[in-house]
Amino acid sequence: MSLMFLSGCDREPSYRGVSFIAYNYTQFDLDSVSVTDESGKSAATMQVSVGAGGGSVSCCYTLRGTEFTAQWRAYDPEILRNHLDDKDTDQYFFTKKKEVIFPPAEIPSGDAPLVLELHIYPDDHVEMALSRKMVNGRLPIVDTTRWLWRQHRDALGNFRDIYEVGHVIARVTKTSWGKYRIEDPADMREYMKMYFTVASNFDQDPVIKALLEKKDRQAGEFARAIVALSRESIAALRLLGSPPGDKNREVSPE
Repeated sequence: MSLMFLSGCDREPSYRGVSFIAYNYTQFDLDSVSVTDESGKSAATMQVSVGAGGGSVSCCYTLRGTEFTAQWRAYDPEILRNHLDDKDTDQYFFTKKKEVIFPPAEIPSGDAPLVLELHIYPDDHVEMALSRKMVNGRLPIVDTTRWLWRQHRDALGNFRDIYEVGHVIARVTKTSWGKYRIEDPADMREYMKMYFTVASNFDQDPVIKALLEKKDRQAGEFARAIVALSRESIAALRLLGSPPGDKNREVSPE
């Protein structure tokens, strides 16, 4: 498994024998995902669920250059669930395509297989990276879902199962990451705990909003502030806020 620089005036990188994985941080399940270089060679994988790298690693591919096209076919799992008996389910799928610039990258050290990663963010922008480590992704949607279901299941009575909770968490991530850049695992847990157990619009509280919008906020700072809230403050947020765990609340990074 190696990355080689081709001879010639442009010295374009060539990725030979790499595996491929896609990480999905959007609110949609992905039926298929591919990345294609300028010559038309592609790497692809299938069935990448909401919440990061639910798809399998596929191997082995050779891609060349620094300009790529990412394309994915997606659907809202909750909508499709309600239309499985329809004769034409293709109407519930859609395709997106994005151009990606991936400058020549240093090969990670180690003996594990070299993996080309494609990260699809809530705002549909995409990034590529090389890695030799299999992780759950850059936004801890899956781990947060498991934690919330395990620690606060009693407050999630309106949800069918953990998968529905994960779908809504992914939708809310469009705001938690898109607007507030919540990436730290502890911050993500506390953000979703507040959304699902206290009030869906808790982020509109002036004090909390100021902290979320703080430009120099450090990783974990938001989580520590939420944990330090008094019972009285939580009760007031719950009383004055909108019902927690809103499945259909319109969320947007704007």
